[in-house]
Amino acid sequence: MPPTHNVERLLSLALTLTSSTRGLTREEITEFVPGYDRMNPTSVRRQFARDLARLSRLGLDVSSHPDLVNPSTLRYTASVREGRATTASFTETERLMLASAAAMWNAESTGSLGARIRAKLASYGISTAAEMARGALGSSPATTPLLEALESRQSVVFSYRSSTSQNAQRRKVEPWALDVVDGREYLYGFDLEREAPRLFRVSRIESIPLEGPEAKHPRHAHPPIRELLSESGSREDDEPQSPPIRVRIAPFKALALRTALGLSAAESVIDLPASRARGLLESAWAEPLWVSLEGESALALTWERTRARIAALHAGSPSLTWEEARSFEKIKLKRARDVGSGEGELTRLSAEIAYLHAHGEVDTATMAKEFGLTNEELEADLDVIYNAGDYSRGYDDLVDVIRDDGYVSISGAESLAHPMQLSASETSALLMGLEALSESGTSFPSEDLRGLTSKLTALLPEGTAVAEVPSDPTPTQETEALRRVLRAHARGGSVRIMYSPPTREGVSVRDIAPLEVSSRYGMLYIRAYCELSEAEREFRSDRIVESWAPGDPYAPEIGDRTTPLSFPLEEWPSVTLAIGHKARWVLEAFGAKDLRAEPDSGRIIARIAPSSPHALLAAVFETGGEVEILDPDHIREAVRGVAETKVAHLGE
Repeated sequence: MPPTHNVERLLSLALTLTSSTRGLTREEITEFVPGYDRMNPTSVRRQFARDLARLSRLGLDVSSHPDLVNPSTLRYTASVREGRATTASFTETERLMLASAAAMWNAESTGSLGARIRAKLASYGISTAAEMARGALGSSPATTPLLEALESRQSVVFSYRSSTSQNAQRRKVEPWALDVVDGREYLYGFDLEREAPRLFRVSRIESIPLEGPEAKHPRHAHPPIRELLSESGSREDDEPQSPPIRVRIAPFKALALRTALGLSAAESVIDLPASRARGLLESAWAEPLWVSLEGESALALTWERTRARIAALHAGSPSLTWEEARSFEKIKLKRARDVGSGEGELTRLSAEIAYLHAHGEVDTATMAKEFGLTNEELEADLDVIYNAGDYSRGYDDLVDVIRDDGYVSISGAESLAHPMQLSASETSALLMGLEALSESGTSFPSEDLRGLTSKLTALLPEGTAVAEVPSDPTPTQETEALRRVLRAHARGGSVRIMYSPPTREGVSVRDIAPLEVSSRYGMLYIRAYCELSEAEREFRSDRIVESWAPGDPYAPEIGDRTTPLSFPLEEWPSVTLAIGHKARWVLEAFGAKDLRAEPDSGRIIARIAPSSPHALLAAVFETGGEVEILDPDHIREAVRGVAETKVAHLGE
């Protein structure tokens, strides 16, 4: 979707105001900048006022002063409000954590807020778009307007269905805090009709919150939302008491879940009380090969029924073939960029200008990937930038976009050639992302997460409520193992690791020389030269069981001690999926392109090339049967085999 005419006007307005030293009157601006000429005088005045407010939210300081000759006339100028955080403000690990925190937000539903965050981070040189998976946050369309109401200190009105009511009720609330606990978003604020503070689960808000009058009640100090939930005795009062759950994990597998449960790498079983089971099901689905839930608890029964459903879905012939689906209507996935507002598009265009000034001549394919765009969408953006500029100086002072054989550079627009300041709502969203990242079993050390939280919190206005990363003062064995790998990468040396692959039993011991560390799906990935394989390989940090410095006498011998499973999980080609409505995030997570709408069923038929068999397996199980593998047959058989086998007993 190309940028709108409104964005073209706003970008030229920003460049015109930031390039002017003396300032321009409203009449001069609306005469020079294209777009205002199509409006009547009354509309021009209103639109100009709205445009100045938008530029302020973008990160421009717009000011006015009386004209020296005619004091009754105001002249307007603007300057970029540079962020207190700069590229140098963040360490390499913190940059990876920022990218992961942004990726925790569901890109399809956060709309303008998510687009602004990703664009502004890109202006800092922090890529958040590459291989982005489904986020854990923002799945409710209520999240973005709630964050923005928090920033603007406005009240909101929405329909809310409580755990004890079948019908939604209208609520008027002054938001005080928004946080994530156990992967769920909660709003805490002053309920105007009940005249008391109340806690709301965001997923139960059934309408998009509408902005109301300015908030009048002071935001009193209160415990973090996590403590408020604990004080209630039960975080979800509609969930009955449940018996303990037996969690069984195959040795040396699902290391992140092991760390969260307090299991060593070799232990296999733990009986977990229901009070500690929040988020357990989601974590278990992420490791369907190696984890099982047992017992009579509701979670264990859900686990068993879902696996049975997935096994039945993949038994026998598929419900549809790709040849049949090709006759269905071809559709296009509605991406985050398509649902962004004018402000989101303006932020992206401004970030692209800052990016080009910072990097000089860049490869267009690389730049498109950095901003999460297709090449065609980036070209449309560059066309808008090319036609923008300081129109008060005529057409000779427009931005010059130089495109040459797949590369692009820029001349002009120096006034926007700065990383942009994150707004309070954007910073709060990143802090919530860090909180969700911490709860997801990420391999980032807790002290590093808390350090970045402190840096971001310092960017917020005084009194803003923020999420808190849970304290974990004792470094785990996995954290120390990762640090040795990161130190080896920093000094250009080597390190010995014990690695647990996701689709084979057992472990291998390898000497690796780390070459690059990147962040995807909330995890660190280490690209390294592996002496055992005599080739470059990629290792996910949460699968590194242990590491040893060179020459450590306690390090085990190098060798591959893994064995393949009976399921064909080594090489998976392109796969055809039938995806239900609740599993649409799978389309974005795997970059599905060729999409067909199955008549009457609501399913989307798509072809993907999975990044790994393990990733696709986890997606199939996490959706609880909303995804069916249609072809090829051996992958259908593998999914059925995993669903029917007590895989957690493997390796005992």
